Amino acid sequence: MSAIPESDIVGEPAVASDLPPGAESFVIIKQDVELEVNFREKSISGVSTIHLFTINPDLDEIYLDARQCEIDVDNITVDGLRTSASFSDPYDLAVTPRQWQIGAAQHHVVKKRMAPLKPAKRPEVPNKDREMLPCCVPADRALKVSLRPNGMFNEPRRTLKIKTLRIDKDTPLDRPDPNDEKNGIKVSVPFRSKHLRDGLHFVGVEEGDMRYPHVYTRHSLEPGTASCLFPCVDDPGSRHPWKISIKCPRTLGDVFEQPLATQQADPQTASASRKRKFGEPLPSPPPSPTLVEEDKLMEMTVVCSGNLAGEQIDPQDDKKKIMTFESQLSAAQHIAFAIGPFEHIQLWSEFRTEEADEKLGANAAKIHAYCLPTRAHEVRHTCAPIVPAADFFAPEFGRYPFESYKLVFVEDQIPDTVAATSMSLCSTRLLYTDEIIDPEIDVTRKLVHALASQYFGVHIVPNQRSDSWLIVGIQWFMTDLFMRSLCGNNWYRFHLKTLSDKLVETDIHRPSLHDLGEHLNIGDFELDFMALKAPLVLYILDQRMSKIAGSTGIVRVISQIVSNANINATITSTSLSDADFRRACEKKSQYRPDELWDQWVYSAGCPKLMIKQRFNKKNLNVDISISQTQAKDNGPKAITKDEFLKELLEEVHEVWAGVVPKLFTGPFTVRIHEADGTPYEHFLTITDKDKGTTTLQIAYNTKYKRMKRTKKATAAAALNAADKHDIQEDDIVYFNMLGDVLMTPKDIKDWGLQDWADNVQTAMDQESYEWIRLDCNFEWLCETVTDMPGYMYLAQLQQDRDVVAHQDAMLFFKRGKRHGVASTVETRTVMDRRYYHGIRTMAVEDLPKQADPDLNYIGTAQLILTFRHFFCERMVGKNGSITFPPLPNDFSDRAQYAVQCALPGAIARTRENGRCSRHARNFLLDLLLFNDNSDNDYSDHFYVAKLLDAVTTSIIPDRWEYEKDLLSTLRTDDDDDAEFRRFIEKTIEEIDKYRRMDEWTSTYKNIWTTTALHCKMRLMKARVIPLAPIEFVQYLQEGNLDLIRIEAFDCLVELGFLAKVPIMKLLLASVSSDPSPFIRDRLFKIFCKGIAAVALGESKAAQTEPDQLVDDSGLVVELGEAEIQQRKLDATRSQSIPQAVAALKEELKGNTELQAAMWRAVESPQTSVKEKFQLLTICSAMFEADDSLLMTFNYPKFWKCARVPEQSRQTDQPRQPGAKKQCIVKFTMQYRTTPRHQLIMEPPPPPPPPALEPIIKVPEPKKIKISSKQSFSAPSNRTPTPGPLVRKDSISVTVGRPVVPGTPIAGPSDSIAVQRPPARVPTTPLVASPGPITPLSTQPPSIGVKLADKPRPKLLKKRKSEEHELDRPKKLVRTETGHNNRPRKMVTLRFKSWNKLPARIKQEIGLKGPGSAISSTIHATPAGVKRAAISSHPESTSYFGTARPSSPAVPNSRASPAVQSSAVKIRKPLPGAAPRHPLPPSTPAAAGSGSGGETPAPPPPKKILKLKIKPSSQTSPPPPR
Repeated sequence: MSAIPESDIVGEPAVASDLPPGAESFVIIKQDVELEVNFREKSISGVSTIHLFTINPDLDEIYLDARQCEIDVDNITVDGLRTSASFSDPYDLAVTPRQWQIGAAQHHVVKKRMAPLKPAKRPEVPNKDREMLPCCVPADRALKVSLRPNGMFNEPRRTLKIKTLRIDKDTPLDRPDPNDEKNGIKVSVPFRSKHLRDGLHFVGVEEGDMRYPHVYTRHSLEPGTASCLFPCVDDPGSRHPWKISIKCPRTLGDVFEQPLATQQADPQTASASRKRKFGEPLPSPPPSPTLVEEDKLMEMTVVCSGNLAGEQIDPQDDKKKIMTFESQLSAAQHIAFAIGPFEHIQLWSEFRTEEADEKLGANAAKIHAYCLPTRAHEVRHTCAPIVPAADFFAPEFGRYPFESYKLVFVEDQIPDTVAATSMSLCSTRLLYTDEIIDPEIDVTRKLVHALASQYFGVHIVPNQRSDSWLIVGIQWFMTDLFMRSLCGNNWYRFHLKTLSDKLVETDIHRPSLHDLGEHLNIGDFELDFMALKAPLVLYILDQRMSKIAGSTGIVRVISQIVSNANINATITSTSLSDADFRRACEKKSQYRPDELWDQWVYSAGCPKLMIKQRFNKKNLNVDISISQTQAKDNGPKAITKDEFLKELLEEVHEVWAGVVPKLFTGPFTVRIHEADGTPYEHFLTITDKDKGTTTLQIAYNTKYKRMKRTKKATAAAALNAADKHDIQEDDIVYFNMLGDVLMTPKDIKDWGLQDWADNVQTAMDQESYEWIRLDCNFEWLCETVTDMPGYMYLAQLQQDRDVVAHQDAMLFFKRGKRHGVASTVETRTVMDRRYYHGIRTMAVEDLPKQADPDLNYIGTAQLILTFRHFFCERMVGKNGSITFPPLPNDFSDRAQYAVQCALPGAIARTRENGRCSRHARNFLLDLLLFNDNSDNDYSDHFYVAKLLDAVTTSIIPDRWEYEKDLLSTLRTDDDDDAEFRRFIEKTIEEIDKYRRMDEWTSTYKNIWTTTALHCKMRLMKARVIPLAPIEFVQYLQEGNLDLIRIEAFDCLVELGFLAKVPIMKLLLASVSSDPSPFIRDRLFKIFCKGIAAVALGESKAAQTEPDQLVDDSGLVVELGEAEIQQRKLDATRSQSIPQAVAALKEELKGNTELQAAMWRAVESPQTSVKEKFQLLTICSAMFEADDSLLMTFNYPKFWKCARVPEQSRQTDQPRQPGAKKQCIVKFTMQYRTTPRHQLIMEPPPPPPPPALEPIIKVPEPKKIKISSKQSFSAPSNRTPTPGPLVRKDSISVTVGRPVVPGTPIAGPSDSIAVQRPPARVPTTPLVASPGPITPLSTQPPSIGVKLADKPRPKLLKKRKSEEHELDRPKKLVRTETGHNNRPRKMVTLRFKSWNKLPARIKQEIGLKGPGSAISSTIHATPAGVKRAAISSHPESTSYFGTARPSSPAVPNSRASPAVQSSAVKIRKPLPGAAPRHPLPPSTPAAAGSGSGGETPAPPPPKKILKLKIKPSSQTSPPPPR
């Protein structure tokens, strides 16, 4: 290979010295993929050829992505020459090694092993940076290929040049540029898939699956799925042309190798031509369904991304065909295909008129639809709005970016739509016939969104993850603009207002739109939230831009972006960032959206406005005060069962809530409808200068008093001004006022309508304006609470023409209390057909609140009268009785149909004494019994389902707290109970009747069966009827519709049957092994709901039922503290996810059945990697992690050989004479189960012998509390000798004297006690003088402490004391044997102030002068043992046995500074802050610590000192406490 001189390279980007993390210095210019699909084996194989060139000339090897496949590394070629390569399948990490013996408790081990498969936090290079820094970012780098083929290591690497891909205006976008292949390096990788988990899904090939066989690709938002199909660079930023050739069976009969009856089966198959080993049986073909002759002739069709470039019969096998497609500028994740016996419908030719075709010209997109046999009629009806949508997008936003658009409807797909290059994979759940009208708006919106995703999402992609909100927002913004042209402006504004209210409730503790793009891979709930908020933010941006003169809104901005991408299809023009979009908005208008970006894109939350208004008569101004409370109301949000999985996954992936601004700013429009009826708009602005509260002053325009509108004028307006001559000149009459029905006195009386009270009428007359519209241009996504009175909202409801104003008024009445006027307003709103049907439905939903005894249950009567007025016929019988049978159904008026469906549910929610009234229940049952749909052009499937649900609601009481079900408690001898019992039985009979009817005449999605199961579940959960799980278990088998199975599982979990081990095992088995990914996904969410109920304390988990033990002992066990802690946990477990997880783990502790079933689900080979991650996450929330790992190893092998004896040889011929002897040896392989050599473990060496010197056990320090009245010692001037640095337990001593300098204060105390373990009362006296001894039973319990066996340290040599201290006597308290021969504590105290002793004491102790040296000993008594006061001489032999002679006092550095007198006196009470302890009445007090002093200083009696004395040394000062 010759090198190209550098001078020939023009315009080549410079080679970057530092590439981003994970990036490779090469780019792909084209990729060719050859695939062969095998339906019977459910596998694919082929060759992936990648044309690339390197940016770095010295690059010797590249990394590619490949998953769940086998790579033939020996046949990988570079430019046609074999090269060296290595491959390690990342999906091998999803398989647990056989040596690991683990379970659910080791979930973290498997999760850590699978960490490289996580899609989150992958390296990312913005698309716009790749033009100057060309590179690509492989996802796994699993396949390493050397670019130096064998034998070419010495040749120089040629330098390659990147050419910018440019397309002319008339050049087809899907035509690849052939010049790019000449400069590239061609790498060919042969591959074959192994067990498929992701990327591809086969339908109808399993045994028992009677659906038409087809296969389609599966996709994900993050990289990793495309590489499951073929080797590639699975990088969203790597976009290049593609050429895809797919080989598949030619007909449906060839799929299962079933020839026609007129043809003979060809025995020369691949398996038949292979030579079999001896004894090998014939290969049995995989089981396949038997096809009829007509089905065998069905042609298999391949629908793929791009344009069809060719189709031919396989030259090697005429039963297969090859279809080739070419696509331009697409990422690997947007390549999709589907293969099956599809029917082709040309939607663009059937639904586009010739006039529209001529008008659009070259901009007219060709739209095709593909579906399975027998579904073409549903496809035509469902996809009819797609062609008008494409014709709407072309002139409004720009030409469709591809030549054609294909919709393929497949089975078992999890999302409803998946966007790919020039095609969309749609679920068959979206299809409906022309008789079904209920789902048409939702389905149409989803399909139009799939078309809009071709513009933004496939052709124009986000620059980086954080820009995903802009792509998603533009998709739904375009969709809703078309839906406005289809459904009207009222639907559009009502829809946006509904979404705005939902956003205010949802956007609590959520991340910002900018940060949310990093977490879209966590779950579909993140994308749903982005799809909710992003288009609303773009809508308010459009509203703010449109207010500026000369601005055209963001529609023109989007159109300019699409036009640039169509004209110049480069990486820069087809990548969109929010910075570029913001600059484009500023360029198209003079509005600077910086504050909008900071508050709505980079921040989270929605504003909550508290608005107050008043009329300033002095200045003729309207003062409006606006305060924002979103920062104050940002408290914790309770976790529900439906949100448990979202909260758990966000906690695991560390998704943090965004910052909520304290003040939202922006334009704010106020419209005041003044007295003359003229609306005046005022454009105001809320700025950041206002701290907390914004005050706005609006000038009032009317120069005269408010003109009064009388009741007579209102009645005259209702009667079309029949008596205009009676209207005064100052009256204002609104002839087009809404809600002016039921105005006659007869109607008011019959319907029980009310008007405002006189005081309210007076207040209305004094108002200076009719009402105020706040944010009338819908520029804020906020919650607004005002102090406007109800009559202003009524005027807004009746006189404003904006549907959003009507919605705000209805929300006010919904938040308000029960009132007769509110009931009247809502009834008139329902009766007026000029209102938008959404407003009428809101009034219907709120009327059950008015069924109150204070209002005489007027809400129930008004609802029934409304239904009778519209949908019943008045009939008079022969006897004069009047009945109202329902009219035959007529659903031609969609608005009336919406009201008709809402009324039965509202009637069922009315309550009288906790139950629905008999009249209302019978009315609903008659609607169900006499339902007539024979003359209706539309189906009543949904209407009957709503009637069944309403009748079920009517028999469920508000509260039932008894253990037995309601049906069994109804008495037969009571008329009311008997009637209610008959009604319940009749309701259940009707539910079962429609369920059986659905088995014979299938309804839309079997909605009658799913509704019947849901109704039965509600009745059982409310304990109206007894539990009967067999009602739901019978629908769990695989032969039923997937939606029925899902509903049956949901009902069982709602009823708490997840606590039953068989149900739990069946649910987890279906979650992990069902062949449908849609069913697995829905059942996993149901299982999470059941686990959430356990975590939140609503139900119990599955437990193995223990043996019932009969306890007749009558023992009652009180839980005490454990029960209190459990109640605290139950109260806080729903406040945060960590507490809920902790409660869940505590609930499931020791549940081995659930652990085993859960781990079988994790180890299932059917689940995808994403599903396995989700199961592991649930395991981490259910069970505590166990770090132990049990390994299994194979036994070692060894061979044994033995000589075969001569006699045992089998030979037919005798041995010839002179023949050589033979030695036959037989080898046998065996396993070694015992060690070859006996492993003898030496015993541990014996411990060293103990020292010969006696070991004195140091007693455990006790707590001594001593209090004294007087002190007899003075502080010493000697410095105490420091003790050892080892900190030990101390003895707390309290003495009644001032604090000695240098002595630490331990704290106040008021008791005299020594705390030690309880001891048996000895028979001999324990003190120097006899005294009363407290029995053992009166001692307080204490904890015994084992004393340390340490040698007593030697006492330090005492220093020589002063002369005046030598004659001072002292008292000693020494450690001797106490109770049970345990050592006792003796404390040495210095005695002073002999002159203060009473004469009697001096005579008793024999003191003759202050110079006498007397030694005395006292004992510190343990707490609880009463002793007499010390009054005897210290030389008493009652304790020591022998008398001790008196000796001069020896100075001691640890001597106590005080001792209590022998007389026992009542102490004064301690201060309130000091702890109070019981005082033994006859316990002597003695303690000591620290050094003595020379100058005596008697302390105040109230001073208390706590000292610590170390028992190990008497010379060291106590450590500070």
